[in-house]
Amino acid sequence: MSNSDHGKPIIISHNGASGVYPDCTDLSYQQAVKDGSDYIDCPVQVTKDGTLICMSSVNLMDITTVATSLLSSRTSVIPEIVNGPGIFTFNFTWEEIQKNLKPAISNPEINYMLHRNPLYKNAGKFMTLPDFLSFAKDKDLSGIVINIENAAFLAEKLGYSITDGVMKALQGSGYSNHTNQEVMIQSQNSSVLIKFKQQSKYKLVYMVDESISDIDNTSMRDIKQFAHAVSISKQSIYPENEQFLIGETKLVQKLQSAGFAVYAYLFMNEFVSQPWDFWSDPTVEINMYVKGAGVDGIITDFPGTAATYKRNSCLKLGDQAPAFMSPVQVGGLMQIMDPLAKPPTLAPMPSLLANDVVEPPLPPASLKPSTGESAVPPASQPSQGQRCVASAFVSLVLLCGSLLV
Repeated sequence: MSNSDHGKPIIISHNGASGVYPDCTDLSYQQAVKDGSDYIDCPVQVTKDGTLICMSSVNLMDITTVATSLLSSRTSVIPEIVNGPGIFTFNFTWEEIQKNLKPAISNPEINYMLHRNPLYKNAGKFMTLPDFLSFAKDKDLSGIVINIENAAFLAEKLGYSITDGVMKALQGSGYSNHTNQEVMIQSQNSSVLIKFKQQSKYKLVYMVDESISDIDNTSMRDIKQFAHAVSISKQSIYPENEQFLIGETKLVQKLQSAGFAVYAYLFMNEFVSQPWDFWSDPTVEINMYVKGAGVDGIITDFPGTAATYKRNSCLKLGDQAPAFMSPVQVGGLMQIMDPLAKPPTLAPMPSLLANDVVEPPLPPASLKPSTGESAVPPASQPSQGQRCVASAFVSLVLLCGSLLV
């Protein structure tokens, strides 16, 4: 039983109200609750000293000011996690992160030069998982969502069991298997969810991390062994091409028929994040996925927008709802476009197959991580002497070049 039944679709925050404040900060979570989230989420990362923290990325370069801090030299290259160099949470203690870094607001549409509120670009404080659990406990929420990624890497390379750490934190904060607020564990890895199913009775959500057009029956049977719900991308429901809707899959109906709740991600307010078919209106987009596709929940950077939509009294009118509450016509804009103006045909999206779902069990690990440096050493930095020699060499080359001109 949940503390509050807020009705469908359920609103799940994405890193708190991350469209308003920096991801996973105290202010972001406060805003998410204020704006009407049904569930607030914590993507869990681990520090060098084994502290579990809520951060949207294991790479601190994505969501903090580490690139301009005194810690900017401590880079590592870990292809199992990210392409290129990164600065990772497990190479720092919790104290180092608190003392040296500030949050940085996410700007997912930066390619369009769209920046989220600069007034709050570094506002708020980082939170540990226990802090998050304590904050959520007395709020008017249906529940919480704990996101777990990179569990196999952490177990194999650092010897740390993030699944055990999360379970210990939940139990220590009073979130037993039967609490007023529902606990959902979400992961892209079946191995994580299988372990939680073996050791708890929390609701388990399998997140499909790629856009797909279909799912075979074998995959659904496999997922049914460890998950109660599935999160899929918006593109997996209404494929788009160059910002125009081009079709509709049957994934939502297929998954719901198999007994899964279906959550769609990721909803944002920035007008370039929506196909033109939605008239650059995030509310029209939400209505399409709720009324048109029938999703059970939405995952959003802007819970306030979704909550405003849910308060619309027209939703209760059923067949008597006004025409503007009808879903848009899929492919409507493409039909009236000049053939020469249409974008190239989109390559077919793959189907989710059994070998995409099945994973080996997590490696054995403990609650005491090895030091981040010994497991994943930061990239070596040139010494002061090396930098001087290099600078002198470059100067000499430039001088010789100028004499030859």
